[in-house]
Amino acid sequence: MTSERGAKTPETTGTGQDLATVSARFVALVIDWTATVLLAYGLNWAGLLSDDPFVFNLEIALLFLVYYTCCMGLRTQSLGMALMKIACVSTADGGRLGFARAFVRALLLSLLLPALTAFVHPYSRGLHDLAAGSVVLKAPAE
Repeated sequence: MTSERGAKTPETTGTGQDLATVSARFVALVIDWTATVLLAYGLNWAGLLSDDPFVFNLEIALLFLVYYTCCMGLRTQSLGMALMKIACVSTADGGRLGFARAFVRALLLSLLLPALTAFVHPYSRGLHDLAAGSVVLKAPAE
């Protein structure tokens, strides 16, 4: 798998797929977070979430954690990733992550700081990707 810079990661088989750009990953994350916030406000309006602002913000974070874990555990894309035409796959086999690794990735991603490390990693992988053994690639054309 090659990056925009033409480099290969040591753990890949050399399939030739390009890594997703940091900007595409960021836009996908903003789309996913916005969708989660809109869902939370809808659930709050329906009376299913707390009216306390502190608790409500924790519930939003929990919703994001559940949403992202399910998306990465069951598939390789979230809504934002699908719209940006990128996919998160396992570095070991190029398949989906599974729930345990998806949970680790989502938990670290929700802290935001690990995601910022993608700016300095030579292959644009943040700490959340390194811990989960994942890489974000441009999705192949169907």
